[in-house]
Amino acid sequence: MKAEDVAFVGDLAYRVPALMPALQEHLDDYDSLLPHVFMGDVSRWVVERYCATPDDQDLHALLDFIESTFETLGNEDRELIMASFLENLPRTGESGAGVWELIGPTLREAGLPD
Repeated sequence: MKAEDVAFVGDLAYRVPALMPALQEHLDDYDSLLPHVFMGDVSRWVVERYCATPDDQDLHALLDFIESTFETLGNEDRELIMASFLENLPRTGESGAGVWELIGPTLREAGLPD
């Protein structure tokens, strides 16, 4: 695990406090941070929030933060977002696929499914 992974996940949870329970559960379950596993949890959190209330403030804060920082992140953090967050979002025809309409242009380009 690299310090950058911890820093990005910590910053994400700090900026979107609604993620803190999920992060705490992850830390309790694994006794450490597994960034790729946690970002998979985040993608499920996003889909649940979107399906319940597409205009959820925390959902938009999370997507806006990732969008605004994606280009400034290092390669490993961008890979973390692409492989373990974007790849876990629903595809066309799946429940919650409309979340892609909320994703900013940089992230859409990085991970929009075919």
